[in-house]
Amino acid sequence: MNEMPHNDWREPPDDALYAKVDGEADRLCGTGDLAAAFRLLDETWPGLPGGTMHPRMQDPLLYKAYLLSQLDRAEEAIEAVRALHRSGYSCPLTWSGFDSIRSLDGYDEVERENTRLVEEEKKLAKLEYRVHLPDGYDVNRPYPLVLALHGDGGNMTKMQAYWPSRPMLERGYIVVYVQSSQLVHTNNFAWLPDPEIAWTDVRVCHEQVCRQHKIDTSSLILAGFSGGAITAVDLAFGEALPITAFVVLSPEIKPEHFTEEAVARAVERGVRGVFIEGALVWPLDDEQEMEAAMRNAGLPIKLILNEGYGHAAPPDFDVKLNRALDFVLN
Repeated sequence: MNEMPHNDWREPPDDALYAKVDGEADRLCGTGDLAAAFRLLDETWPGLPGGTMHPRMQDPLLYKAYLLSQLDRAEEAIEAVRALHRSGYSCPLTWSGFDSIRSLDGYDEVERENTRLVEEEKKLAKLEYRVHLPDGYDVNRPYPLVLALHGDGGNMTKMQAYWPSRPMLERGYIVVYVQSSQLVHTNNFAWLPDPEIAWTDVRVCHEQVCRQHKIDTSSLILAGFSGGAITAVDLAFGEALPITAFVVLSPEIKPEHFTEEAVARAVERGVRGVFIEGALVWPLDDEQEMEAAMRNAGLPIKLILNEGYGHAAPPDFDVKLNRALDFVLN
């Protein structure tokens, strides 16, 4: 990449550069080239911030810390974590990717500070959602609905960047990005830590949206990435909501409510689904097992592979999303 480095962590990043670097770093990580992913981030945003930084720079710095920890550069990784703390940001230190820093002198103090920040942030965490209405929205007519769940360690704003609303809006759907109330670190949330809370959050969101808008109950699509994808599958086969279809990216763990009996009932209800996955990580045991179970039961299921990518949304995800919607709405 030929762009000049960002240099000043206090400035807001250029949106196009930010998206390009983030996407390419994800692609490189998917290929296993963590060193190249780190070089890209460090060339774009060199070093560490000396003091406070712009809120949107939290993610590039966390990404650098995470990669440093896995590249056997633990001392540099813990300094990056301390830089995040100085700016008031907590980190997901429970992730296995940070294992290398746990034996360092000073880690206990870093962990205590991280816990303090997380506990303070959890006091303010709550279910949130953002509604997007199709062009020409008419309050007097019912609309079909999509509920979109971000990945674990993400939020609804990030999801909107890689999972665009336009393909769904153009088909006349109200699109709602749902943000979990389960905070894992600053501005980042998860579904999987407590599925019961996840179910409650999504159901409450659905109830509130149905009160605020006229909803066509004959078409409800659940969408999601990673932890949100797994939760969407769990909600669909657990019959938590009257869903008619699901479109999910990287649902790599089979959830509790995905059973042969649940699949058979979904077939009777006419449910259709799409799994989208990175070709670099396919096949995955749980995901392959779920796909086979649905095919064998006669549930219409489509698998779309993202060539050259792993556990991430590719730049042409809007194209894949349109293919998925063509299938589930057929």
